Amino acid sequence: SERISEETGCWLVLMARHATGPPVIHFSSSRLRRDAKPDATDLVNRFSNLTSALLVAKRDEALQLAKKLDEVEAQKQAADAEISATRETLASQEAEIAAKDALIARYRAQYD
Repeated sequence: SERISEETGCWLVLMARHATGPPVIHFSSSRLRRDAKPDATDLVNRFSNLTSALLVAKRDEALQLAKKLDEVEAQKQAADAEISATRETLASQEAEIAAKDALIARYRAQYD
């Protein structure tokens, strides 16, 4: 990029920052620094602020999603416990009905 800017005499600025958050890397051509150094510096600072805000937003979103996941998992555990208790109650009631059916059958056999 430095060679291109020197050969063409253009104003050139390149800025980058990885989404994992290392510092901003940037290049400003010598012509841009010479003709508008304060503005070039401001541009780099604004890019740094923008990408910092994006990183914070990304972390906040991940945090909110993690909290929501914890809530949903807790709700699932509560629902699973309720299902288990309901199944136990059902099994108990079915056993009680079977015992009563057997008693009824025994009484019928005695009186028939």
